[in-house]
Amino acid sequence: MQKLKQLTNNWGIYQHGKLDKPNPKFGYAIEDQARALLVTETFGEEELANIYFEFIINALDKNGKIFQYFYDVKNGIEPDKSIDCSQDGLGMVAWALLTTKKVSPKKDQILKIIINQAKDWNHLKSMAYLILGLTNGDVSNLEDNLTKKILEAYKEEADWQWFDNKVTYGNPLIPWALWKRGRIRHDKTSTDIAKKTTAFLLKMYQKNGLPMPVSHLGFKKDDKEWLSFDQQPIEAAYMILCLDEAFKTTKNNYYLEMIEKWWGWFWGNNINRVNLIDDNFACYDGLTAKSDKVNLNQGSESNICFLMAYQAVKRLGLVD
Repeated sequence: MQKLKQLTNNWGIYQHGKLDKPNPKFGYAIEDQARALLVTETFGEEELANIYFEFIINALDKNGKIFQYFYDVKNGIEPDKSIDCSQDGLGMVAWALLTTKKVSPKKDQILKIIINQAKDWNHLKSMAYLILGLTNGDVSNLEDNLTKKILEAYKEEADWQWFDNKVTYGNPLIPWALWKRGRIRHDKTSTDIAKKTTAFLLKMYQKNGLPMPVSHLGFKKDDKEWLSFDQQPIEAAYMILCLDEAFKTTKNNYYLEMIEKWWGWFWGNNINRVNLIDDNFACYDGLTAKSDKVNLNQGSESNICFLMAYQAVKRLGLVD
C-alpha cells in the first residue's frame, strides 16, 4: 500500500512511474483510479479511496462527457478533451462504482451514462468489466445481453478455445467475469465457457512448466511461436483473480494449486527467474528480454493489479 500512497497526490494516482518514483509527465488515467478505488476500499484505506472516488465522479463534465486522461495544471488537474474515455475505461469505472459503497448524485449520473452506452459496445473486455460490476446487484437485461454477446463470440476449433483469433492483453478478465456470472446467476453456459477458456489460457500461458503470460504484443491463432516478452503484472494478477473465481464456483483444489503457481510468478517462478517485488512490497512493471530481465519502473497498473492478486491469495490463506 505504501507504493500506492507514493504514487498518489491530492487529485489521484499517477499513471506511470520512473523507476521507484512517480512520473507526472504522463498524468493520470481514469481506469487506474477505478481499480485503485476497489483495492483501497478492500484494505480499509478510506482516505485514499476517497481521493480515487472524487477523481472518478469529477471526470464527468457539464456536457455529460467522461474523459480518460488528466494532467497537472497550476491549481489542480485538467482532462485531455481530445480523447474520450474508451470502452475499457468506462467498463472499469462502472465496475468500481457498482462495487463501492460510496454514494453521490454524480455517481448515479455516470452509471446511467455508461449503462446507456453499453448496449452498443463491441469490445469483449469492456463488457466483462461491466459484468463484474453488474453481478453485484440484481440481474438486468443489460447483463444478460452483454453475457450473450461474449458467449456468442466464443470459438472452439481444435486447439483454440477463445473468443477471438488473437490473445492480446488482460485476457483472463473474460473467463473471470463468466465464472462470476455463472456462480451468482446459476448460469451453466457461462460456467462451462469459463472453464474451457481458463483451461485454454493455462495451457497457452506456460513454458517448461513455468507460468508465462502472453507478451504485450499478443499472440494470433496462426502464429507458430509464442513471444516471451514483455510480460506484464496485469496478466498474472488477472489470472489469479480468474482462478480465484473458478475456485469459488467449483471448490476444486486444482484451481488453488494454479493460484499458488501463478502467485509465484511475481516471486521468481517465471522464465527469467527474477523477483518482480522489491523490499518495499512494490511491483516492477514486467519481465523483459534485456540483461537486467525486469522493467525497473513501478507504475500504478502493475502495483494495483499486484495488490488485487495479493488480496485474493491472502483471503484464501495462501499467504500470511
